[in-house]
Amino acid sequence: MKAYEFNTKISSEGKLGCPQDVLEQLSPSQEIRVILIANEDSSREEIEKENWSQLAAEQFFADYSEEDEIYNQI
Repeated sequence: MKAYEFNTKISSEGKLGCPQDVLEQLSPSQEIRVILIANEDSSREEIEKENWSQLAAEQFFADYSEEDEIYNQI
Protein backbone atom coordinates (compact mmCIF):
# COMPACT_ATOMS: atom_id res chain seq x y z
CA MET A 1 0.00 0.00 0.00
CA LYS A 2 1.32 3.46 -0.89
CA ALA A 3 0.25 6.77 0.62
CA TYR A 4 0.08 10.11 -1.18
CA GLU A 5 -0.36 13.33 0.75
CA PHE A 6 -1.38 16.61 -0.84
CA ASN A 7 -3.51 19.65 -0.16
CA THR A 8 -6.55 20.34 -2.29
CA LYS A 9 -9.81 22.26 -2.25
CA ILE A 10 -13.41 21.24 -2.76
CA SER A 11 -14.77 22.65 -6.01
CA SER A 12 -18.10 24.47 -6.27
CA GLU A 13 -19.49 21.19 -7.66
CA GLY A 14 -18.39 19.39 -4.47
CA LYS A 15 -15.49 17.48 -6.06
CA LEU A 16 -12.00 16.99 -4.68
CA GLY A 17 -9.06 17.77 -6.90
CA CYS A 18 -6.07 15.47 -7.26
CA PRO A 19 -2.64 16.62 -8.51
CA GLN A 20 -1.69 15.39 -11.97
CA ASP A 21 1.53 13.72 -10.76
CA VAL A 22 -0.49 11.58 -8.32
CA LEU A 23 -3.07 10.70 -10.98
CA GLU A 24 -0.27 9.50 -13.26
CA GLN A 25 0.80 6.97 -10.62
CA LEU A 26 -2.69 5.45 -10.30
CA SER A 27 -4.58 3.16 -12.67
CA PRO A 28 -7.99 4.42 -13.86
CA SER A 29 -9.83 1.43 -12.36
CA GLN A 30 -7.66 1.14 -9.25
CA GLU A 31 -9.47 1.08 -5.91
CA ILE A 32 -8.25 3.68 -3.44
CA ARG A 33 -9.04 4.63 0.14
CA VAL A 34 -9.45 8.32 0.92
CA ILE A 35 -8.86 9.79 4.36
CA LEU A 36 -10.10 13.36 4.64
CA ILE A 37 -8.60 15.69 7.25
CA ALA A 38 -10.02 19.22 7.24
CA ASN A 39 -8.63 22.27 9.01
CA GLU A 40 -11.16 23.51 11.53
CA ASP A 41 -12.20 27.09 12.05
CA SER A 42 -9.94 28.49 14.79
CA SER A 43 -12.84 30.21 16.58
CA ARG A 44 -14.64 26.87 16.71
CA GLU A 45 -11.51 25.25 18.18
CA GLU A 46 -11.38 27.94 20.88
CA ILE A 47 -15.03 27.35 21.82
CA GLU A 48 -14.44 23.60 21.99
CA LYS A 49 -11.33 24.12 24.13
CA GLU A 50 -13.31 26.35 26.53
CA ASN A 51 -16.10 23.76 26.72
CA TRP A 52 -13.62 21.00 27.62
CA SER A 53 -12.03 23.21 30.28
CA GLN A 54 -15.40 23.99 31.80
CA LEU A 55 -16.39 20.31 31.80
CA ALA A 56 -13.08 19.33 33.45
CA ALA A 57 -13.61 21.92 36.22
CA GLU A 58 -17.20 20.81 36.76
CA GLN A 59 -16.15 17.16 37.03
CA PHE A 60 -13.29 18.03 39.38
CA PHE A 61 -15.52 19.99 41.77
CA ALA A 62 -18.40 17.53 41.52
CA ASP A 63 -16.37 15.08 43.64
CA TYR A 64 -15.31 17.76 46.15
CA SER A 65 -17.03 17.13 49.47
CA GLU A 66 -17.01 18.61 52.99
CA GLU A 67 -14.49 15.95 54.03
CA ASP A 68 -12.06 17.42 51.50
CA GLU A 69 -12.24 20.79 53.27
CA ILE A 70 -9.58 19.59 55.72
CA TYR A 71 -6.95 19.83 52.97
CA ASN A 72 -7.62 23.56 52.62
CA GLN A 73 -6.34 24.08 56.18
CA ILE A 74 -2.89 22.65 55.49
